[in-house]
Amino acid sequence: MTIANIPYRSPALCIDPDATLMEALRLMLEKEINHVPLCDAERRFCGMVSTNAILQELIPISARSEHGLTDLKFAGDATRLLTAHLRDLGKNTVRDTAKTATPVLNENCPLLEAALLLTQSTAPLPVIGADGKLRGMLSRRALLDYLVREAETAYAR
Repeated sequence: MTIANIPYRSPALCIDPDATLMEALRLMLEKEINHVPLCDAERRFCGMVSTNAILQELIPISARSEHGLTDLKFAGDATRLLTAHLRDLGKNTVRDTAKTATPVLNENCPLLEAALLLTQSTAPLPVIGADGKLRGMLSRRALLDYLVREAETAYAR
């Protein structure tokens, strides 16, 4: 069985890779979502940007590096620092921050493979057609909802 039977969420939202980081962040905050796919003018999937990726960019590089600072309490109230970083970063394009190595699911991906990839991801995964265009987003919740309904149907017989 493939994911074609699962009612994955249609991609109502997509953002252009050349949109600013601030535009993407405002969209995610307004829509109360944590991830938004990047699509070009033909709706071909180009990557994914997340609130987490943006937040990570606000943290000083000295704390993000592999052997960097692990405690930033000494900075005290860093609101001014964070907002200044956000203002500066907000001008960058989402292409600069987006995760382009996001695993993708093709429309005929086997169910078990999709389940495995979803367990390895913190975000819903894009479902891509043979033409490279974004068809939708498959979340862990949608997959589990489908499996629960299938299990209930199977055991009701």
